[in-house]
Amino acid sequence: MSMVTQPVVPDLIDLRKVPTDYSQSVETDLLESSTFQEATATQTGFASFNLAQKGFLHSHSKLFVGLIPAAGTTNTFLPQNVGIASVLDRAVLKVRKSGQVINDIQDFGHFYSIQSAMVSNETMIEREQYTSGRCLAKEFRNQRFVPAQVGPPAVPAKVVNDGNLAQGYGLSNGREYRTANLGNPAGPKEAQVLFQHPFSKMDGTNAGTIAESPVYQIDLAELFPFLKTTQLPLYMIDQGLTIELFWSKTSLDRVCRGNAQAAGGEFVIDKTQLKFCADYITYLQDDAMNRWRDAHPVIRLPFSDYRLSKLTATQAALTAGVVRQLGMQNRLVSRAVTIISKQSAASDIDSDNSVLNKYNMYSPVAGLIDTATGTEVGTISYNLKYKSRFEFSQSLTNKAQAFTQLTMSEGLPFVTRQDYSNEGTGYLQTIQFEGHTQTTALPGKFFMLGTRLTNGRVESDGIELHLKADVPAGPFQVRTYLEYGREAVIEDGEFLVYNL
Repeated sequence: MSMVTQPVVPDLIDLRKVPTDYSQSVETDLLESSTFQEATATQTGFASFNLAQKGFLHSHSKLFVGLIPAAGTTNTFLPQNVGIASVLDRAVLKVRKSGQVINDIQDFGHFYSIQSAMVSNETMIEREQYTSGRCLAKEFRNQRFVPAQVGPPAVPAKVVNDGNLAQGYGLSNGREYRTANLGNPAGPKEAQVLFQHPFSKMDGTNAGTIAESPVYQIDLAELFPFLKTTQLPLYMIDQGLTIELFWSKTSLDRVCRGNAQAAGGEFVIDKTQLKFCADYITYLQDDAMNRWRDAHPVIRLPFSDYRLSKLTATQAALTAGVVRQLGMQNRLVSRAVTIISKQSAASDIDSDNSVLNKYNMYSPVAGLIDTATGTEVGTISYNLKYKSRFEFSQSLTNKAQAFTQLTMSEGLPFVTRQDYSNEGTGYLQTIQFEGHTQTTALPGKFFMLGTRLTNGRVESDGIELHLKADVPAGPFQVRTYLEYGREAVIEDGEFLVYNL
């Protein structure tokens, strides 16, 4: 008598363990928001999407969202480091019936700016500027502007082409640099300004141009990072899941103004284009879905969530040094990332009159020695304290050392030394992006302090941030995102979440 052996069903939750040739069917639902409230110039808005109870939720399901340009605006574009994520203030994944929160990312635009710094130039140019609206790639430039010299002999301003020898770099999006008016008196100089692609401009001149405003997407795995390697078995969750999105303010937070574009106007979400594209995977091979459910009556799913701790501090306070209690008592915290951001309540270079909007990450000022006093300017001092001891035996005071710790914690960011620390050179002095001089808009705006915690579980005293930085005039918001462990338990159709 022969016995037929059933094939082993792989772990269908872990994407890394599912064979590439495993038979599956993908069903796509284009979901409308079940609740929608637009933000205002002073208040955030809200929308929610209810996921169906079927199959496995694909990690690359997408949110589609576009903006309606403010009437009369002709030259606006999305912040180049976060793209369409500028419309999001907060993203929450929760259990629909119980209300229990699974993942909650606050100040999402700033969190996304950290993630965007880890995206390569090639991906930015070839994909992201079309899908998410962000593009911070760089290219070497061999055409530089030389100002006029009074003499004698007098030499007029000109553009010098250095052939194969690059004199610096600038932003890149696949387009050629165009002519800009430079010099004294101003005159047209070639290869000095980079413009957006025509499709990405938002123009509120008339109904025709408004209808051409672009629609972008954000991956589900970018809204909730733990889903990059995990797909949720929705068919086993009777309580249902809901995605809640909180919108950023409409006036200053969502877009950037190009050259000669006046301030003002509200950029609202185009509700006719707002959709959540949910992909549900069903595995057809060997009755895998039912067999996997029968073999796993209780599923324990460890994952990471992020907790935000935010402090508003003046220039004087940061220069003197701040100590911030970050909480996280009795939590298993694996990583921490701290950024210093500057946001203005008016339209200026730390708001919509810029390339990055408010989603900047300020570094200390360029390091040098003040010849008048003999003191060092542009210093940094950083450490974390928990379990009655510091993470570093000596606080990090060297920006290169801070960069090394960041790469060990988060990976290698695709930013230059001038981007990160506001030191060194690289950006050519006069080149522009949509009328914004790049040497003003970008250096020192990508400074991150990343740490992988090594002392184990945090005890009842929590985590303290010790930070001192010579920053320019403020005020600033100091944000620390803490990655900590959680566990989801799926049993008898219920979805429960616990902190590790």
